Amino acid sequence: MKANIKFSTLVLAALMMVGISSCEKEDFLIFTTTTNDTLSFSNEFQPVYKLSNATSSNVAERLVWNKPDFGTPSTVTYVVEVSATDDFATVLLSSGDTSNIHYGLGVSALIEIAVALGLDEDPSTNNDDGTPNTIATLYARVKAFAGGSSDGANPSMIVSTGAAMNIEMLEVAAACSEAELSTWGLVGSAVNDWGGQNRGFAAGNDVPFLSNGTEGTYTTALYLSDGEFKIRQDNDWGVNYGDTGADGNLVLGGDNIIITAGNYFVDFNATDLTITITPADSVWGIVGSATLNGWGDAPDVKMIPDPCNDGVYLVYGVVLTDGEMKFRADDDWGNNLGGADGTTVSSGDNIAVTAGTYNITLDTVNNTYSIVAQ
Repeated sequence: MKANIKFSTLVLAALMMVGISSCEKEDFLIFTTTTNDTLSFSNEFQPVYKLSNATSSNVAERLVWNKPDFGTPSTVTYVVEVSATDDFATVLLSSGDTSNIHYGLGVSALIEIAVALGLDEDPSTNNDDGTPNTIATLYARVKAFAGGSSDGANPSMIVSTGAAMNIEMLEVAAACSEAELSTWGLVGSAVNDWGGQNRGFAAGNDVPFLSNGTEGTYTTALYLSDGEFKIRQDNDWGVNYGDTGADGNLVLGGDNIIITAGNYFVDFNATDLTITITPADSVWGIVGSATLNGWGDAPDVKMIPDPCNDGVYLVYGVVLTDGEMKFRADDDWGNNLGGADGTTVSSGDNIAVTAGTYNITLDTVNNTYSIVAQ
């Protein structure tokens, strides 16, 4: 019995010595990351991403990429970056750290970048060279970091190639302002014997402009004789413009504008002080015993295209007497419209009117007209 106990004690002591020796020689596993794997987007990018504030809550593109192998069982952290240059010298957007392998790039985020680059949706603004300031090319890339954060000293990192993304800010058409009779008009030997001849408008003898849908711009249509004319305000010489140099640029008190006989549209930009004179190859007018020109004894009182509605024509502030009138194109009876109760009929009945000042509208799309007393 004593011998057995002594043997057990020796075995236990031996085992303890082996354990101590093993602890002194314990090995630790050390993992080394590698950055040899590739990282890339798997998206099929659109030719152009069209941006508008109306769709700012949408996702423009959901960027998706592969998970790279760092050669270790480490977690991976990603950061998406967007730049205006392919070298990413300046990062315009950073996603911050994410463990996902996808990132929703929102329209609103791209609009913020577009605005920072000078893009906008205003059709009246352009680049310095005159081209629309609506398009740009951006570059997106993703960085992968071994570990739970992109921070830290010398992190192991894999970077994708930058993917080009073309963006375009959609221009918003300026709201069209309904035409109004303006205080500007045409005067001259080609118009009204320099103010001495009545052209049939209540405001005075000058042929008036109508505002043409955009602030500061005006249009009129009329027959001009061989001669000269100028633009003036309130049928008065206090403010008048001519075209010194005949280059379309107006000068206060400038030279008379020389013209040959014909029907014309005249566009006047009071903001930029420019004038555009276009032959009116097709122009509607009013004719009849109620009009100044009678049944064709003089050129018809011309109408301008409505700036806000295609196929609609306007003449405002025109003076009519008791009598009748019709609409016709190009001072010719080949295409004339009459009719009762506001509905036009080709070669229809004369339209009876009473004396007064009127705004007249002809709608060739819906075959209607209106004669509204002022």
